[in-house]
Amino acid sequence: MNVRMCFSDDTWPDGFSVKKGDMVVYQPYAMGRMKFIWGDDAEEFRPERWLDENGLFQDESPYKFIAFSAGPRICIGKDHAYMQMKIFSVVLLSSYIFKLTDETKVVTYKTMVTLPIDGGLHVHASPRLGPTRP
Repeated sequence: MNVRMCFSDDTWPDGFSVKKGDMVVYQPYAMGRMKFIWGDDAEEFRPERWLDENGLFQDESPYKFIAFSAGPRICIGKDHAYMQMKIFSVVLLSSYIFKLTDETKVVTYKTMVTLPIDGGLHVHASPRLGPTRP
């Protein structure tokens, strides 16, 4: 959960009013799974939801996808984290095929700061055959 303190009275876009000194608490984990925000498939792993009709990456509002915070408190490492994610994805996915060790196992998380997968996520990685592209 993230907590913020209101420094002045304000009215949010939906009409909700907050007063100076109010604490606002939000939970990014829950927000990332809300059907109200993401649609009926909110809990499904669909990487293509981040692509436009031409297959190009489209940014969501940092206030909708709040993993890196937003506004004046946005994470200064966001762009670096995105670059690392893209580099590792290209290298790993172009070199290996990944399959879950147990495709019937339900994935659950430990309630901690970083929400690790309870018991880990065990996969088999096998080298891709033929030429790969970096």
